[in-house]
Amino acid sequence: MYVLEAKNVTKKVGSHTLINNMSFGVEKGQICGFLGPNGAGKTTLIRLLTGLIQPTKGDLAINGISVTQNRTKALMNLGAIVESPIFFPYLTGRKALTNLARLHPQLPRAQRKAKVDEVLEKVSLSHAADQKVGTYSLGMKQRLGIAQALLGDPSVIILDEPANGLDPMGMRELRSLILQLREETGISFFISSHLLDELQQLCDHLVVIKQGELVWKGELGEISGAPVFAYTLSPVEKAQKLIQQSYAVQRISKNQLNVEISEDEIGDLNKILIENGIQILSVEKKQKRLEDAFIEMVSS
Repeated sequence: MYVLEAKNVTKKVGSHTLINNMSFGVEKGQICGFLGPNGAGKTTLIRLLTGLIQPTKGDLAINGISVTQNRTKALMNLGAIVESPIFFPYLTGRKALTNLARLHPQLPRAQRKAKVDEVLEKVSLSHAADQKVGTYSLGMKQRLGIAQALLGDPSVIILDEPANGLDPMGMRELRSLILQLREETGISFFISSHLLDELQQLCDHLVVIKQGELVWKGELGEISGAPVFAYTLSPVEKAQKLIQQSYAVQRISKNQLNVEISEDEIGDLNKILIENGIQILSVEKKQKRLEDAFIEMVSS
């Protein structure tokens, strides 16, 4: 059973189709990236998944519970943060979460204090719990937002552009927190972001949409196609002409080429190069950038 699922979902506004017959699922413990160019329908799909709008056709489910038929029960299993979370700046982090805990009917009053302390500890904010939120950095506010999402013990958390405005240290802390929560609790994450290099370091699965259509879903490693090997060669011009007869190749420096080739074919290519008098100075396997794979996919 998927913890988050879209089942043949279509959303129309008048005669305009925003989402067209889209189906995918996120399993327990997965960190799924959600990609698409501007205007692809990402915001519409997130609004559908969070129950803010209803589909024209199809259904959405959280932990197998229909969002359209049993919205309240389904959303009890979901946490969500859209861009930067907003809190009253004059409240302390602890007080802000205590107020929000009242919105969770599954959390008895007697357990609220302990739950607030627990989620503050999980996001490493216990030391700042009694400081006013207005004094928090953007990264601390983002972690407080995740603490808020954890109050209801969700099975899955949706994050929409969670790294917006964060500096490199803040992005690293956020990434570490998400990975830690997945490891410790088994929570799944569904993350929409335009920072593709960051997603590549974080996600294990991806969903890609274009113009309201699902164009790809699956494991991160599969989207990149054939691996890329960086060859340092001499003479490089002769090598490039030879390699491009059979493989995708790109000149990246004076004497280096990137070659898309499977590991099984490396030996054959090396043999051909040597037989043609080309000196192989080094070979290094590189992971194809998600950005390159994404652009190829949405441009086709």
